[in-house]
Amino acid sequence: MKSIFLYNIQLLRGIAVLLVVLFHIMSVERKYGGKSYLLSNITNFGMIGVDIFFVISGFIMVVVTQGYYKNIKKAFEFLYNRIARIYPTYWFYTLLVLIVYLIKPTMVNSSQGNRVDILASFLLLPSDVLPLVMVGWTLIYEMFFYIIFFLMLLFLPQKHLFKALISWIGFIIFLNLTFNYNNPYFRLISDPLTIEFILGSIMAICFYKVNKKVSNIFLIVVVIFSFVISIFIYYNYFLSKGVIFISGWDRVAVFGVPSVCIVFAFVLLERNGISINFIITKIGDASYSIYLSHLLTLNVIGRIWSKFSTNSIWDNYIMLPILLISSIIVGMFSYKYIEKPLISYAKKIKICMRSK
Repeated sequence: MKSIFLYNIQLLRGIAVLLVVLFHIMSVERKYGGKSYLLSNITNFGMIGVDIFFVISGFIMVVVTQGYYKNIKKAFEFLYNRIARIYPTYWFYTLLVLIVYLIKPTMVNSSQGNRVDILASFLLLPSDVLPLVMVGWTLIYEMFFYIIFFLMLLFLPQKHLFKALISWIGFIIFLNLTFNYNNPYFRLISDPLTIEFILGSIMAICFYKVNKKVSNIFLIVVVIFSFVISIFIYYNYFLSKGVIFISGWDRVAVFGVPSVCIVFAFVLLERNGISINFIITKIGDASYSIYLSHLLTLNVIGRIWSKFSTNSIWDNYIMLPILLISSIIVGMFSYKYIEKPLISYAKKIKICMRSK
């Protein structure tokens, strides 16, 4: 990946994972923190972090595969790198949750009657129940997108990528208008959420083809406006009516489109010479580990909190920062001592395979 947009993409990853952590911290406060709350329902807006991740993934896939098209070796190298990036760290945390499940099943996936599909969890296959690591549902979409992109690398000339992506959107629309099968695989293939990846990829194509400089002030306004309008619509048309989780086309419209605008604005800002490299960028580096580990961290500390929580607000002032900071620290520890070594080991395996 070219360094011209490395820092701002990592910054956005840091922002996205913090939004997701805050979203889940609110649930922990409701569950373990007594009857007084600091975080309001608008904190649910933090789920937009997932949509930002999806758009970034689509963008990055186009960036890292320049020159890979109709090249079998490069295509398989891409797929291996994606598998090595996603699975090893995910398996580590899946094993941890599986151990918890085997010891005390009621502590895992309580929202779905403690049902689990162990094979689907480990392989990130579509299922009617959430994976052992609950946030793994997003990785199912990631892997699906990577597999389709791998097939495009194998069979598609790069000059036809834009048309293929537009056709993919059309195919999703066609499936939604024509079929209504309640099957986890069909739901994945036809889910409009995939469009967020596709829009990220289209954005990357536009990034390479459009060289006209855009005003920094305008780009900053785009970022602010995108967040504001997304929050406004979510709060007034969904949250105010008691709808917390939105999905499908509603989610693409309310969270996905603003995420595309936000990511594109940040990328163009870096092309204009404005790159941001500070602590949130470091959090962005560790965002995958933070994402996978934070629910475990939050639940452990939440259970401890429940032992002394009161119905007053004062313990919340102490525990909410502890929950946030602990999630970041554990995730960064995981990044350094689990994720990076596992990725390094996967690279060594690839080198050994090449030498044979």
